[in-house]
Amino acid sequence: MIVLDLEWNRGYDKTPLDEILQIGAVRLDRPGGRIVDTLSLFIRPKVHRRLNRTAKALPEINASLASTLDFPSAYRHFLQWCGEDCEFAAWGADDFDTLEQNARYWDLPPLQPKGIFDLQTAFSLTLGTMQNIALWWAVEYCQIPECFSYHNALHDAMYTALTTAWIPQHLLELSARPRWTLRYLLRPYPPQSSRAVGPCPSLTSALNSRAARKGLCPLCEEEIWIQGWNFHQQGIYYSDLLCPAHGHFICRLTLSSQADGTWRGHQEVPDLTPALLEDYDRARKGKHCLCKGGAKRRRRYRRRRKDHRYERNDTAQAG
Repeated sequence: MIVLDLEWNRGYDKTPLDEILQIGAVRLDRPGGRIVDTLSLFIRPKVHRRLNRTAKALPEINASLASTLDFPSAYRHFLQWCGEDCEFAAWGADDFDTLEQNARYWDLPPLQPKGIFDLQTAFSLTLGTMQNIALWWAVEYCQIPECFSYHNALHDAMYTALTTAWIPQHLLELSARPRWTLRYLLRPYPPQSSRAVGPCPSLTSALNSRAARKGLCPLCEEEIWIQGWNFHQQGIYYSDLLCPAHGHFICRLTLSSQADGTWRGHQEVPDLTPALLEDYDRARKGKHCLCKGGAKRRRRYRRRRKDHRYERNDTAQAG
């Protein structure tokens, strides 16, 4: 595994590039194992004429300004150093996005990793939270000796590599998934039965029917009203089911038109599989169908309660 860290400059001009100033990398024989090799490349900036405040504060900024190495040369050297080791990790996902952005700007081949692990997410999951944890805080928590200064790409990569000794393998593997999927993967649940929907006179009425909109938490069976559906493909819709006690689940609604012109189907919390996550991800990026009636009924109910309270106050004053 190769643990990567970058330092870059976000310029003041109109060029949309976070220009990399240093590449730091550490090779591990395995996650949580020994550091067997290191790489540090300082890169002279050529795109942005000015440094932003963060870049000016880097402890090794003078090494970048004095370097004769440009990004294309540094990038090729980095790829050669990586060799066939195709598993990468970093503290967060920004470094890989920035590396891809710079490679694209200089018309260089993209990094093609076998896997990318987000160690910040994996460490957060180890502590039982979804909050982003700063690297310096994780180093203090793990009682790793702070022998080096931060915001040097090689030093940060070494600190990041050392935290892998505290991360269980199954949580490390989870961190390779997109972050939004983790809310659904952290709560295993037993198989669920589907519930019938319809018959309804139209597709719109089926989407807004009580049978379609009333979801059940698969762990505590609390009723949860669905506020909208994301269209996946013909007749299939998805929604996020949020239980206050147990978190997020994926709910699926399947509808079809019948020979008599009505619409029938079923609603369920299906088994969580990689294929389901892919389908739900496509639905998240598609058309959103907001359910009608629920918000209006709540507003009318609150308005009636408010008017009734005023009536009681007026009656009390008159008395």
